[in-house]
Amino acid sequence: MENDKKPKFTDFYETVEVMGNELSHGHLGDAEFSFVNSRILHRDHTFPWSTPPFYTTFFSIGFLMEAHGKIIVDKEQYIVKSGMFFVNKPGELQQLTWYSVEESYGLLFTEDFISKYAGVSIYKTFPFLLFERQVPLQTTMEFRLELKKILLLIVQQLQKESPFQKKMCANLLTRFLLKIKQEYWEGYKIHTAQNRNPDILKDFTQNLEYHYDQLLKGKVNRILYIKDYAEMQQLHENYLSSILKEKTGKTGGQLIAEKTLSTAKILIMEQRFSMKEIAHMLGFSYLSYFSIFFKKHTGLSPVDYRKKNSKP
Repeated sequence: MENDKKPKFTDFYETVEVMGNELSHGHLGDAEFSFVNSRILHRDHTFPWSTPPFYTTFFSIGFLMEAHGKIIVDKEQYIVKSGMFFVNKPGELQQLTWYSVEESYGLLFTEDFISKYAGVSIYKTFPFLLFERQVPLQTTMEFRLELKKILLLIVQQLQKESPFQKKMCANLLTRFLLKIKQEYWEGYKIHTAQNRNPDILKDFTQNLEYHYDQLLKGKVNRILYIKDYAEMQQLHENYLSSILKEKTGKTGGQLIAEKTLSTAKILIMEQRFSMKEIAHMLGFSYLSYFSIFFKKHTGLSPVDYRKKNSKP
């Protein structure tokens, strides 16, 4: 029996470089928030055309006005066509194939971006992004035109040189997501332990998000490790680790560290908290441990990060 080939671990920006186009031709924004015009990005390609398999560290929304293709997400294949949109979350293995592209757009955003610039918690406001399998959904023409109007406003903001650009884009992104929520997930509630789908990755993600939500509220003050999350699901930690690695390409430790880091960035931007208080809230025994952790992942000390990102 032939072994499955392991895909190359890439991210979206590496994939764009593989496409052979300059980012400016079909891409506006940065690694926190981006707009993609697929028609421009693929204008020199012969169809069908496929991206390499890739992982992302951000949420992505594909919005097809007039296009046709397929997307593979964690080995599940979905046909995408005109009038559809689809949403994918960080850590999912993806591959996109285009058969034709006349008009299609994408939004890419991190959890940090919408939290920092719009003050919105994905866990609280848009939990369906985290916990639901995002099967491509068909839209009405009226709904498509509403979404396109917001996209055009986002493009206008991304083309401006303004100190308020990111805040404006984050609020437009929130408006875009609220439209989607109102149309498809109004009244959505996070699954309880009694009725949730027995999906190991989904349960891990829900437990991770809940724990850090409790940290932010000051209800707990210790870091959980992969062993703790395994116990919550009554699994052996090695088995949980293997499932997470298989489904996301990352270890449990990496996923926990990423969440710790994104939460730390949110708290650091809250000027009312001292670094010592933040370290304590995130479960670090000493401020020095927190500083070492933060600098390892960002290249900046927590103090320098606050200075760099504070408002003028």
